[in-house]
Amino acid sequence: MSIKKIIAIGVIYIIGWAGWWTLGTVTSFRSSGFTHLLETRVQSLWGDNLVQEAPAFYTKIPGTEDVRWLMPVKNDISVEIDPEYKKKGLIWYSTFRSFFKGIYTIANEEEVVQKIYIHFDFPAKGATYDAFAIHLDDRLLGTSVNTNTGIDEMIELAPGQSVTFKVQYQARGMDTWRYQMAKKTGRVQNFNLSAKTGFKKIDYTPNSLSPMSQEELNDGLNLNWTASDLITNSHIGIIVPEKLNPGPLTTRITYFAPVCLLFFFILVTAIGIMKKINIHPMHYLFVAAGFFAFHLLLSYMAGHIWIHTAFIISAGISVMLVTLYLCAALGKEFPWKIAVCGQLFFLVLFSYSFFIEGITGIIVATGSVVTLAILMKLTAHVDWDDVFASIKTPIRNKKTIPACPPEIH
Repeated sequence: MSIKKIIAIGVIYIIGWAGWWTLGTVTSFRSSGFTHLLETRVQSLWGDNLVQEAPAFYTKIPGTEDVRWLMPVKNDISVEIDPEYKKKGLIWYSTFRSFFKGIYTIANEEEVVQKIYIHFDFPAKGATYDAFAIHLDDRLLGTSVNTNTGIDEMIELAPGQSVTFKVQYQARGMDTWRYQMAKKTGRVQNFNLSAKTGFKKIDYTPNSLSPMSQEELNDGLNLNWTASDLITNSHIGIIVPEKLNPGPLTTRITYFAPVCLLFFFILVTAIGIMKKINIHPMHYLFVAAGFFAFHLLLSYMAGHIWIHTAFIISAGISVMLVTLYLCAALGKEFPWKIAVCGQLFFLVLFSYSFFIEGITGIIVATGSVVTLAILMKLTAHVDWDDVFASIKTPIRNKKTIPACPPEIH
């Protein structure tokens, strides 16, 4: 192996790296370049984050403009969250449907009749709501509704009298659902919130309260928050899990491709040295092109078909291209089965590790160490001076060339 061949292979590797960098940048732009615009469109069509605040109850202090905030003696809330993912471009958005029902019991603990004011805010201003209803005890209120300003009601309670305020609705949202405790009182009594989710991969918003109990259902979870007398300004927040997004995923796989190619180049070079097969730099160029075909197909197929199907098809075509080419170019002496295993390991397995969060690093690290161990074992007895002999320029001994004898006439 000459120094010129090593330099040529290095140039081919750099060209491949530049190609993958370009493809990864284009894929990233396709998936995230219009993300904000597409997200705005999804929000306008479907809905935004839902933040349901606890209704406010208060009385006006006679002779002043001040108010006194009241705490419900009982808070019973239930919500169902069912994901309905929507796709725009190469991005899946975590949209969902929710059905909310809250029952609040307010009591007059004074010795005089009190006028109690109720204010209820909707979780998203200007959004669309279905199955909406408000009850005071068993009486259905047919009041007009403005989702931007909320609902205001006034009731009179005799001493010792109590009333239940019940509100329910169905709404659509995206990414997160939150319930905010009453900020004015900073305290909640006899609180119970039950959340039924249509997913099991649960996560919570920052600075939120964790559930006191959790029950696994067939297709989700049943979460419960209970407290008898809770002092807090925190909220309860549930994050709808993200669906596997083909755009960012293929971008990460594409940017990682030069590492896969480097391992495969080392494997092919080791095979050539051990089997004494003359592998030309052009062979490396076509191998790099076969690897590039995998990422090119995956990048554009992922936007049209299921990402796993696109991965299988792209990987199959790439392995077939590289294997058939090496067999045709290097003949039967080249161990094509080892090449297939190497491509499946370095390209397919390393790339598929990006589908499962948190294991990519350990798979690549383990694969690197295993590859190093195998190569060290196989090449332990290789005479490297003989392999790189052509790199050294032999020094010829200078000899005195005798003068030509005079021509004899």
